Amino acid sequence: MLSEISLVNFKSFRDKTLSILPMTLLAGLNNSGKSSVIQALRMLWKWILRGWPTLYDHGELIDMKNINVDTAEPIKISCKIKNGQTFEMTINFTDTLQPRINSFEQNQPQLPFLSYLSADRWGPRVYQPMYNAAIELSHIGKHVGRYGEYVIDFLSSHENDIVPQRLCHPNTEGETLLFNVRAWLKEISPYVTFKHSTDKKRDIAYAEINDFRPPNTGFGLSYTLPVIVSLLGMAAQWEDSEGQMLKDANGVLVLLENPEAHLHPKAQTSIGRLIALAAASGVQVIVETHSEHVMDGIRIAVKDKELPSDMATFHYFSLDKERNTIVETPKIYPNGKLDFWPKGFFDQPMHNSARLAKR
Repeated sequence: MLSEISLVNFKSFRDKTLSILPMTLLAGLNNSGKSSVIQALRMLWKWILRGWPTLYDHGELIDMKNINVDTAEPIKISCKIKNGQTFEMTINFTDTLQPRINSFEQNQPQLPFLSYLSADRWGPRVYQPMYNAAIELSHIGKHVGRYGEYVIDFLSSHENDIVPQRLCHPNTEGETLLFNVRAWLKEISPYVTFKHSTDKKRDIAYAEINDFRPPNTGFGLSYTLPVIVSLLGMAAQWEDSEGQMLKDANGVLVLLENPEAHLHPKAQTSIGRLIALAAASGVQVIVETHSEHVMDGIRIAVKDKELPSDMATFHYFSLDKERNTIVETPKIYPNGKLDFWPKGFFDQPMHNSARLAKR
């Protein structure tokens, strides 16, 4: 489990260290650095596991350099694991701007299993691909895919895995992943029925919602399905003994971008509570969100003693005049309240209400 991440000269970060708890929420203005934290983690994982850190569609390493620093200054991305182990990637640039990355001389760290779900995830699809058609997945096993494209295949492979008791929905028919995915989907949309299937001869997977194909049932359920499956599936006890053994040894890190997309505020609050329950069940979750309802769902879970307050942290991001990231971190009390509210931190409803109340 991660305990902190440090970013030096990386994009809008001049020199910043962030604490990472079992449930870490990143919020703030657009283009203030939230996604960059998640990008840095993905780059670090890829460097350690694959030998090179660049991500598809993100450009060259020089594109990641802070605009306010000299060419000679390196980019540094480092993480500390709870056991005290630290691993750091340093990117130096020559006069020709060619990057040189430090070699990893120590034993490879026990990296948590990383499951990343992008904000740019797939919406409703008639069918989705399966793993045996995939080129690059994970260093441990299957996951839902960065776009949620493998969610049906993952669910089919893990549907009988047992979900921790605290993550089981009150209205679930049983302890398995499939039963609880269906129950949590009903939390999002009451009376919804969900079915799924795979066709291995054609490498496709597909779902039915209320006996309709997904494009006929709106965007919300398709967008939230991989969020629910990822949180429940990564916390579940896998029948795959080798994969479960590696999860137990290394831990699990779930990165979620904008889990609130296309959801009603009530459903966003439910997703916030599900995130909190997953963190309380041993899955480390870092979530980027623009939703006060997701945050409130987490705060309510803290107040209801479903997640200890010292297992959650909220980071609020903004920019200074030089476009460097500023981070403010209010403390969460056991009653769910915060010790202070940074300016701009989910306070827009209050400002809107004040304007509407004026004569």
